Amino acid sequence: MLENLENLENLENRTVESSDSASIDVHAPDPEDSRDLLLKVPGAAPVHARDDVYSDRIRCDHPGVSPGALLGQSLLAAAERLDRGRVVAFVRPKVERGLEQVGFEREGLIPGFYEGELPCAVMGAYPDASRSDLAHPREVAEVKALLAAREAEISHDEDGARAPARPRHPRVETRRATIDDAPAIAALLDETFAAYPTPSGDPDYLAAAIAEGTPFRFVEDSGRVVACASADLIADARTAELTDCATRPTHRGRGLMQSVLLDLMDDVRSLDYPTAFTLARARVPGVNLAFARLGFSFNGTMRQSCRIGTGIEDMNILSRRLDDRAAAAI
Repeated sequence: MLENLENLENLENRTVESSDSASIDVHAPDPEDSRDLLLKVPGAAPVHARDDVYSDRIRCDHPGVSPGALLGQSLLAAAERLDRGRVVAFVRPKVERGLEQVGFEREGLIPGFYEGELPCAVMGAYPDASRSDLAHPREVAEVKALLAAREAEISHDEDGARAPARPRHPRVETRRATIDDAPAIAALLDETFAAYPTPSGDPDYLAAAIAEGTPFRFVEDSGRVVACASADLIADARTAELTDCATRPTHRGRGLMQSVLLDLMDDVRSLDYPTAFTLARARVPGVNLAFARLGFSFNGTMRQSCRIGTGIEDMNILSRRLDDRAAAAI
């Protein structure tokens, strides 16, 4: 999940020297967990990043600095010092060019990410050169072709706007989760994902997220949670990531996730957030097409981005406006 960087935990830290001109403060309560980093970028304010041990990468979300080249050098120095094979950065346009100067590549561009106005460039660098290749090139190409075909089928009105999406299934009732629902939702996520980049299978973690205002939606059948998803709010950008999507195998194909996502989008829309996005496993047709049918557009692919289950996954970036006429008509 992306984080509001103003709310990082205040943990005891240690400092790892990354070069003569920069250092990294590492907050590490548990060596197996992801660790918060504080990158000291020469000539700029310190920048928060994350040492994602599980996915063997450094991740930096929405740094406020403008000297992109210096930021990129600091991120690469951190990756070298911590022996990480991959760097991911979600940045404003003014930072992108500087990152490119030191070897980063744009993997995707999310329109209207920052308060519905500025796009977000998803930048990647690969200290381990093998991480620059797709993990599943054939499957990813097949899904990309399906998304392109789906986009070609979508009609547009005379102004060029996307016509309202038409859900494939009747909407079913969903419930907004409370902290009391956290154990049941965590159980479904734990059963669905043998391993996951965030501890979403931990009831305490979910309860804390719900208490802090993260919207979770779910569908029940005979008192049992059978489908769920969440909207991870990025308050600084007024954007939400739709994530934690899970449906029990016995209930797939009924359009339950469609209803969960539609109601989540309404939750996000009620907060006056103009944009939503998701990161979906690029080789899995179902989840990509589910979002495409709800009006999400393909924005790029993050190569060998994160570990889900037993292997590193390529991740597709999809997004949509929530404040357009198509969204209002669903």
